[in-house]
Parts: sequence; C-alpha cells; structure tokens
Amino acid sequence: MVKVDLITGFLGAGKTTFIKYYTKYLQKQGLKIAVIENDYGAINVDRMILQDELGDDVDVEMVIGGDPDCRIRRFKTKLISMGMLGYDRVIVEPSGIYDVDEFFDVLHEAPLDQWYEIGNVLAIVDASLEDDLSKESDYVLASEIAYAGKVIFSKVQETTDKQIEETIGHIERALKASHSNRDIRKDIMAKDWRDFTDADYASMMHSDYDLGIFVKKFIKDNHFNSVFYYNRPYRLEDIKKHIQESFHDEKCGHVFRIKGFIETDHGWKEVNATKDMITVNDVKSGQQVIIIIGELLNEKALNQYWEKR
Repeated sequence: MVKVDLITGFLGAGKTTFIKYYTKYLQKQGLKIAVIENDYGAINVDRMILQDELGDDVDVEMVIGGDPDCRIRRFKTKLISMGMLGYDRVIVEPSGIYDVDEFFDVLHEAPLDQWYEIGNVLAIVDASLEDDLSKESDYVLASEIAYAGKVIFSKVQETTDKQIEETIGHIERALKASHSNRDIRKDIMAKDWRDFTDADYASMMHSDYDLGIFVKKFIKDNHFNSVFYYNRPYRLEDIKKHIQESFHDEKCGHVFRIKGFIETDHGWKEVNATKDMITVNDVKSGQQVIIIIGELLNEKALNQYWEKR
C-alpha cells in the first residue's frame, strides 16, 4: 500500500521549505514520491515553487481550495486518479488552516483504504511563534499539533533558546485550552534543518501520528480568508513597501503571510513574507499574482496599498 504523509503547520511556518528537504531524503531511499498541494486559489504558489525546486523527478499535484465538501471531494478524486501510478509515498501539504480530521476521514473511505495507508503526520511550527494569536488561531495550532507524530520547529537558527521555550509554553497552553492532555515536549525537534541527519529524517519517516483527544470548535468559514491581486506590474521595491504596510496597518486585519510572483527585468522572482521576514528568490517561471492570507482581512483597507499604480 502507498503511505501518505500529512505535513501540517500554521500559515508561514515553513511547510513548503520542509517538504523540499524531506522529499529529497525520501528520494535518496529510492522511493517514488508525489506531492499534493492544497491552496486558497486556482494559482497555487507553493506548487509552482516546489515543482521548480524538485524538478521532474517528483510529481507535484494540486487540489484547489474551496468549501469543505468541495475540497474533500477534490482531494479524494485526486488520490483515486493517482492510485495506479506506482508511487511509494504521497506527501500532502494542506493550507495553513486545515481540519486534520478531513485527512483521516478521506483515507479511511473506500476505495482509498484499499490503496493507501496513513504514514505520518508532521506539524511544522515557527520556533519564534507569535505570542498574541487569537483564540481561533490557537485552536487551529492545537488541532494540527494534537495529531502529529513529530513537531518540527522551523527557523531555529534565527531563534534564541528563550524564544523556543516560550513557543513550547504557548503550544502547551493552546493544547490545554482545547482539553488535550498531550505531552508534546518529547516529540519536538528543534534543530536547524540544514543540520538534519539521515537518522533525524528516519525518525520523522517512522514517527506515525497521535490520536490524542481535544475538543473541536466551530470557526466561521470567513474568519480566515485571502485576497488576490492578479496581473499587476509591481516593482520589487514597491512590493516590499506594500508588504510592510499591510502587516503593520491594523485596519487590514491580521495578515499572516504574503506570497506570490512578480516579473522583473532580471526574470521571475518569488516573494514570500511573514511579519518578521521577506524573502525574494529567483525562479524559472511564475505567474503575476500576489496572495495575502490572514484572519478577518479587510480587502478595502488592503486595496489602498495594493491597487496603487
């Protein structure tokens, strides 16, 4: 049977970057790998980034986001279509706001339960996690971590020991608020990803998942949302300015992540930003789009920056 790994993590935690490392390790083991990306819109930025990085040796598929029923149906259909293609392992990267129960429900449905089995659930967490997350965001964080076989901290090399301890404390409080009794410390990997050894990856590859209990909550469908800006000829210096404006203007809502592509005189650039960091990388190809993802976003307030000419 084909093993399926779920890589969860809050928006901007670094799931896509982790998958690059993890997939290359799996390939070294001689495994045939596919990645399924789920995102908020028809242009899946993370899928384009991964395909550019991993090349033709890894199939990167896409499931377009939507309401839960639609998303589940598309995910199931995608797995059915991939079932006879000879993969050894499928890696699933959902959006940063995701009900992990969907993953378990789909994999236990016929006919998928005859072809696939759940491998691991890995949760990626920013080692310098924001301390002032809303109750809704803390719930999403806890729900993703509650199932994880391993919790893998990102950006450890940029984070102090004190910040790492504060992040662990934040996770423990979020789990407790959702009535989870999970002892998470023993399953946290806090290490610079560039220093991961084959033994580290092997422990992830065989980490399984946890079915600890936590209390589920209802979150309104529009609480977490996204705003798209297509085919706008931004200059790179303007992009950086608008990113800072969007993150620091409270009227825009709580912005978690800004990502996309722009075309410059020197080729395509991939832009990826969180509140604390903006990265710009060269890519072979792209599509002129900027996506802003966050909590209770105010499109009108964002437009005052992103619709500027």
